[in-house]
Amino acid sequence: MRFVTMVIILWLFLFGKVSSNSCNCSSKAVNLTISDTLDELFKRPRYDSRIRPNIHGSPVKIKMGFWVLSIDSVSVKDMAFGLDIFLRQDWIDRRLDHGLNKTLSLSHTVMSNVWLPDTYFKNAKQSNFHEVTAKNIMIRIGPLGFVHYNTRITLKAACIMDLRLYPFDVQKCSVLMESYGYSIDHIIYEWEAKDTDGMKFVPGDAKVLPQFRLIDVQLETLFTQYVIGNWSGVKATFTFERTYSFYLIHIYGPSALIVVISWISFFLPYEQAPARITLGVTSLLTEVTILTMSNQAIPRVNYVKSIDKYLITCFLFVFATLVEYAIILTIANRQKHHRKAKHTANKKEDFPLIPTHVESSDPFFHHISSENGSATYHRKIDRSSLAIDDSKQPKKKKNSIRHKMASSLYRTENIILLDEYSQKLFLVFFALFNCYYWICVFYYPNFI
Repeated sequence: MRFVTMVIILWLFLFGKVSSNSCNCSSKAVNLTISDTLDELFKRPRYDSRIRPNIHGSPVKIKMGFWVLSIDSVSVKDMAFGLDIFLRQDWIDRRLDHGLNKTLSLSHTVMSNVWLPDTYFKNAKQSNFHEVTAKNIMIRIGPLGFVHYNTRITLKAACIMDLRLYPFDVQKCSVLMESYGYSIDHIIYEWEAKDTDGMKFVPGDAKVLPQFRLIDVQLETLFTQYVIGNWSGVKATFTFERTYSFYLIHIYGPSALIVVISWISFFLPYEQAPARITLGVTSLLTEVTILTMSNQAIPRVNYVKSIDKYLITCFLFVFATLVEYAIILTIANRQKHHRKAKHTANKKEDFPLIPTHVESSDPFFHHISSENGSATYHRKIDRSSLAIDDSKQPKKKKNSIRHKMASSLYRTENIILLDEYSQKLFLVFFALFNCYYWICVFYYPNFI
């Protein structure tokens, strides 16, 4: 029995060793086959990486795809936006049909041996490949010559923005890709996606930015005509909606509050000129500061933006409070002069006729005897001088009407009424303006 056990153990040991040797040999054979296959694939004149696939036939169809790693920024000041993406390109090169029932994954070391499309970003301001810790490039060769090329790219693309609705604007920024040297006769670009919705290429955490929110990505193919021929390309349009909560808190809210604060002057006595003028001027300067601050982060454009319209209107409301007080001061000043003139006129009318003792020899005076024996002399008045001059009558009547109008206008009650009406009218007009503005912003942006 012990003998049989020893035989079985010896047999298993020998069989395992033989199997291990056969596996190692098989693995070496496979590795040798792949190496030989690659050497055979890239050997000239069978394969020349300088020549595109199917050089004498139809154009090569390049299927494009991407995956967004991050959207770095949407810069209004630079008119650009940044992307960090994995770029995918697929095509068929029959010369690379290796005959194996598997896909060969290769590194960047074979890039110089494989034909690659000369795809470039048409509207890129800056772009670069990643090379840490090695070049972020991958190529896979499948059966029947299917080639998959993948690389990581960071780019900054130009984006022309319309800021008329700022900060409630929606910006569309595009990435355009086409071949640099091959016309439509040699390369045709297509999207790998069947539909035009590119949101599937963007992860959820990349859709929210500090000041924007990605709401749509549209895919389309392009054909561009140049002097030397027609070129094929693809375009991905990213639609960004600006988040405006920051502007509501830091610009719109304070600006409206300053307008309301300026109305405090309506409740102050009009005699307190320093307080009312200081409040109005301070509010005016604050509005100017807010207007200046709101335009620091954006380029200078030659049209009026939505935020400018609101801030300028708030500025005019504050300025109107100063104008209202200037009118009150004018009325009060004229009231003072009118009272002074009226007081002087009343003094002249009440001036008494003072008796004058003169010599009786004066022909212009006649003697009037009194009961107590004293003599009083009065000036003789010609009756013709007592006649009313009709030519001066309309002037006196006109002065009388003007005097009555001035008396009714330059009254303290009118000054108080002007402040009371201003309290209500300013509130109503500012409320109406805000209703119109915010309805237009959210529902009818073309009317703002």
